Amino acid sequence: MKNLNFFSGKNAVLNFLNPNKNMPLPLVEIPEKLNPFYKEGVRIYAKLMNMLPLSNVKSLPAFNMLNNQKGNLENVGNIIENSSGNTVLSLAVIARLIGIENTHAFVSNEILYGKLQLLRLFGVNPIINEEPICPDPSDKTSGIYKAKKIGNKQEWFNAGQYENDFNPQSHERWTAKQIYEQLHGDIQLFCSGLGTTRTMVGCSRFFKKKNKSIKTVGIIRTPNNPIPGVRTKGLLNMIAFDWKKYTDSFEEIGTKESFERSLELIRHGLVVGPSSGFALAGLVKHLTSLKERRGLSKLKNKKGKINAVFICCDSPFPYINEYFEHLGENNFPRIKNEELLLNKNKLAGSISDNKEKNNFSPIETYDLVYGTEKEKVWDLIRKNKKVPIKNNWILLDIRKKKEFEHFHLVGSKNIEYSKFLKNIEKEIKSLKKKKVIVICNLGLKSNYISSLLRKRGIEAYNLKEGITEWSNLNLPRWKPEICFKK
Repeated sequence: MKNLNFFSGKNAVLNFLNPNKNMPLPLVEIPEKLNPFYKEGVRIYAKLMNMLPLSNVKSLPAFNMLNNQKGNLENVGNIIENSSGNTVLSLAVIARLIGIENTHAFVSNEILYGKLQLLRLFGVNPIINEEPICPDPSDKTSGIYKAKKIGNKQEWFNAGQYENDFNPQSHERWTAKQIYEQLHGDIQLFCSGLGTTRTMVGCSRFFKKKNKSIKTVGIIRTPNNPIPGVRTKGLLNMIAFDWKKYTDSFEEIGTKESFERSLELIRHGLVVGPSSGFALAGLVKHLTSLKERRGLSKLKNKKGKINAVFICCDSPFPYINEYFEHLGENNFPRIKNEELLLNKNKLAGSISDNKEKNNFSPIETYDLVYGTEKEKVWDLIRKNKKVPIKNNWILLDIRKKKEFEHFHLVGSKNIEYSKFLKNIEKEIKSLKKKKVIVICNLGLKSNYISSLLRKRGIEAYNLKEGITEWSNLNLPRWKPEICFKK
């Protein structure tokens, strides 16, 4: 019988959310313009998981985790999960449809306000939690530990997304099966960002059973490069699934290229978020590496083609402000007659000068301030020894205190952006006749502050692209000893 995508009756919405009762999600080849390997026979396909009924990839395991617990949920009145986004909002909707009205979430105290409001929009009760600097599920202060403990109480249920096998099973059952059937089994490369790793584990299980020659590539977030939904190598230690077993290769990608790739996809008709750009950037990086090692030919099918698939997790809409913050105004059309706007929300930094002579790249900054081998500085940091600063540079970090405590350039001092502006005249007195490099996450607020300092006679410079790019290049930075062990 033809699927007319029509749902009615008492369980209409629940059936709408049931993958068994829906058509396959689109698998769409990206335009040749966005595929640098097109002429070499590579075809890159986007699996649009953002077109699930709840608009995100995590609604699939949320459905599976609850659907397979029906007999155990009869006396449950509360769902509790450690999640700051799509998993718990999906759990909340599905739980409500099966009669569980209350869903609670432990969320990090670093959660973006927009995401917090999104959880509330879906009826989730957020519980702010100050996570340990290097999270560990066994740490009693972590949200994972707390959610698990509460989930053991009567009338409570913790889905436990980080260790519940119904999580990756959902992708083995639906995602990978759909991709395989859509390509008639002719797939050579599968790529996914690594967050909870369920997509990779589930899809890889399916693909390897069908054909062991299908290669899988997991994309890891570069340390201190914010990208929603995915993790650094250290943070993946929280995950109980054996993701290493199911991942043939790994690539590391940072913030800027993730948002850039996402922006390209959006402007070419695939309206997907930064984690989708992250996966595509990682896939392209992997293909580049294969080409350099002359390994592309080994993947080609009998027709001389390579069919590569990457996962698109959600839409860009929850992260719109982040696109402008991470990519800067130059990537977007100018607003004509902006002065007529009644509601102005201009980002600090866009109004300052942006001359190259006032901006130092991370490499230039490193050479100016430390001027010695990276390995030597890393070694001094690990041994908790003093790292000499050349020419008495002042490194002024204007990020939030907790961000600074998590990691920073060795020898830098921290004055939060808002506090600095409030006490600027007092702070300027302490910087007279000194050379200052101002540091923030992305190089925008620091650009503004360095401009203000120069106007007051201070020799001040900006760390271009901020400490995010510094981390992307893996330049030495101080972090707590426990984080070196992760």
